[in-house]
Amino acid sequence: MNVSDLSVLYIYDKLHHSSQVIEVLNKQVKIVSTASSLEEAKTLYQKESPCLILLQSSFNNDIFINFLKTIREVDLKTAFIVITANKNNIYVDDLMELYLTKYITSSFKNIVLEEALYKCMEIISKRVFSNTKVAEDMFFNFHTQSIIKNKKSYVLNKKQALLIDLFIQNPNKILSYEEIKYHIWQEDVSEAAFKTLFRDLRKVTYKTIIKNYSGLGYKLNI
Repeated sequence: MNVSDLSVLYIYDKLHHSSQVIEVLNKQVKIVSTASSLEEAKTLYQKESPCLILLQSSFNNDIFINFLKTIREVDLKTAFIVITANKNNIYVDDLMELYLTKYITSSFKNIVLEEALYKCMEIISKRVFSNTKVAEDMFFNFHTQSIIKNKKSYVLNKKQALLIDLFIQNPNKILSYEEIKYHIWQEDVSEAAFKTLFRDLRKVTYKTIIKNYSGLGYKLNI
């Protein structure tokens, strides 16, 4: 996969359309769609399934952030790049929870965006075309959302896939109960449902795949 193979949905505030961004995108990638409203963005995302969403906004409200959150609930493969001139963006923590590939503040040199596009290409290639090793003779395939164990494939449900991917993306980090709950459910969840998700994932993989650090959280044990 090359950078030119990326399909990009460029979303921008009507007052923040950037000829600089368009110039870089047209130079680097073959397919670029643009949207200046939430309605346009939703339509183009559903119609074109882009590899990358590039959002340029002042973030005076959380309209586009909620849109990205909705996407992340069901779609972990699409890469996100965010550009803003707002140095006091109160939503920056929310954005960082969405697995951004790059957060760019204006003004920036073209090379910064070009390097971000290259990084997106690397990440997407890894997610779509390769298996991530979870243990000896066990892999997670991002594209098919499945565990390959002893040469047999087991398709995960949405929450199981979100959970294993969350740990894979944070291999050396102990994730708190609150972090996991936010990424998987985005709302309150019962302790029973929380434990059931872990139990079912362990059944498909192995019992010690996730280690519980009492009072701290959970960590992938590979």
